[in-house]
Amino acid sequence: MKKLSIFLGSLLIAVAILAVSCGKDKETTIQKFINIVDAVLVSDDMPTATADYDIDVQMGGNVIPGGSAYVRVSSPIQAQKIYVAVNNQVGYYEVPADNNNRDFSYNFVMIVDQGIDLGEDGIFTIQVAILDIDGNVSNIWENNIGLITVGTGELQISMTFDQHKDIDLHVIEPEIENDTLTYGDRHIYYGHRTSRNGGKLDLDSNAGCSTSEVWAENVTYGEDAFVRPGLYKVYAVIWSNCDTAEEPTNITLSVFYGGQLIATENGVANPFVATFPGGSPSTGSSLSMDPTLTFVIPDHGQRSVKDFEPTPLTESDLEKMEMETEF
Repeated sequence: MKKLSIFLGSLLIAVAILAVSCGKDKETTIQKFINIVDAVLVSDDMPTATADYDIDVQMGGNVIPGGSAYVRVSSPIQAQKIYVAVNNQVGYYEVPADNNNRDFSYNFVMIVDQGIDLGEDGIFTIQVAILDIDGNVSNIWENNIGLITVGTGELQISMTFDQHKDIDLHVIEPEIENDTLTYGDRHIYYGHRTSRNGGKLDLDSNAGCSTSEVWAENVTYGEDAFVRPGLYKVYAVIWSNCDTAEEPTNITLSVFYGGQLIATENGVANPFVATFPGGSPSTGSSLSMDPTLTFVIPDHGQRSVKDFEPTPLTESDLEKMEMETEF
């Protein structure tokens, strides 16, 4: 009987320990909204502020499913880590801070989940704080982020930027031996929104320096489209600097294939972050430079005959086409 009592007591202790452990191991939901490159996911609540100072965060006010965003955090004190959360969601990200940055400014790339679902509101709230070198947590910065609906599909290529400029996304589909499609048939951009294979530019923002606050572009291959095997070339091009020619502009490019980020062919990261320095010229739709990003769709013998009709150009598209002679 004594041995049985000891056994039962040990069993109760083990169950209690397990219950405590399970309580701490919360099921995270933040990944249904965002992911952070090179960050650690913590399955707990966002830490609360323990210091009375503010940080400044610069990021666009709108995002797209499957898109990525460049985020810049400025602090009055050196940081150890950056904390990123979504309001009312379980879990947060710890982003390591670059301690070699003497102006206490830190950057990271946020990826929006392709399957994000916000219902009718179309808005979620980002929360950001830092853990400083003294072990204190700053006041939490919050901002509402709007979700712009775009296509995702089997292949999705998206771009975001952070200045009031007209920056265009161009995608050149692969050329296949004995190809019947011309270069123009395979070129997707504002002047040819749908390729013969069905790839479509379904978001073209700030066209002709309009007042749009959406700074993102998106190319999608839906259910009826054919994703050709071979080398794809992606370009980010400053069509016009608008009224911010001297401002540097950060861009992010991301490519999803089959719901996963695909490896690039030219050795850059995916998502890829780059900066157009202040004073970079406006170049219209010229593609005289090397591709910004390239990737390969594997050839598994997939072949298809597609003949999608071009999407009618918008009024702003036609105006841009007429203005090409200025560049």
